[in-house]
Amino acid sequence: MFAHNRLQGTLLVLAAALCWSTAGIIVRHLEVQGIPVVFARSAFMALGVGLYLLARHRGRIGLVFKEAGKTGVISGLLLGASFIMFILAITYMPVANAYVLMCGSPLVSALLGRWWLNERLSPAILGAILLALVGIGVMFAEGMGDMTITGTVFGLGVALAFGANVVLLRQKRHIDMVPSAFLGGLFSALATLPFVEVAAIPLTDLPWLALLGFVQLGAGLILFVHGTRHLPSAEASLLTLGEAVMAPVWVWLLIAETPSPATIAGGLIVLAAVALQTISKRQSPASRE
Repeated sequence: MFAHNRLQGTLLVLAAALCWSTAGIIVRHLEVQGIPVVFARSAFMALGVGLYLLARHRGRIGLVFKEAGKTGVISGLLLGASFIMFILAITYMPVANAYVLMCGSPLVSALLGRWWLNERLSPAILGAILLALVGIGVMFAEGMGDMTITGTVFGLGVALAFGANVVLLRQKRHIDMVPSAFLGGLFSALATLPFVEVAAIPLTDLPWLALLGFVQLGAGLILFVHGTRHLPSAEASLLTLGEAVMAPVWVWLLIAETPSPATIAGGLIVLAAVALQTISKRQSPASRE
């Protein structure tokens, strides 16, 4: 049963990373950029997740939110903050720099999970995380430029917020925490609404923004929340780095942009790190569920 749950969790988190990896290829079709994208994506995501909750729980919807409680609200705030800080991070410094900083979330999850939930942090898992971060650095090294204090703060903020959220979801793994995803979209949409002229968003962008909200972010978060129920925090966060590996693959498949040698090499390093984590778990006793 334990092995089955771990496999299920792994597949769900990898599926979530696959959804998230489509962001770049979808955003390329948009005329609007920046905060309006955050608002529209968050609004569509909240709508999509809300409809999912209504269909799944029907008359129990109030009880589901009550069970999520304060932890669900805090998780939603962390998610909403990460959506906004991501855009601010890439606004104040090169995208590559921001992405390298944000991919530090597995290390944050590992350390917080060890401290808060007493989850075992084996040398193999720690080594896999560090190896994956090296791979991310190799992938984005060519695009890295000057660091800025503001951009660095927001980039690290995303890593901290997302990493902490993984631990919160893991803490409440015995209940449905999908309401936190709904709240994250709602908080993010409300926080950015004052800075957006909604009528100015081109109608031709709406289908792409809906795809971002419903599938890329919404479906990804639903899959991720369910997946974290079966995996320790460090493992769940490490698997999300599959997003960085798949993003250039979509660009290569759909618009024939060939990835650079550095991108391919870095992606292989990340995959090797995930393989190391998987092998180490098969060879070690089952960790605390």
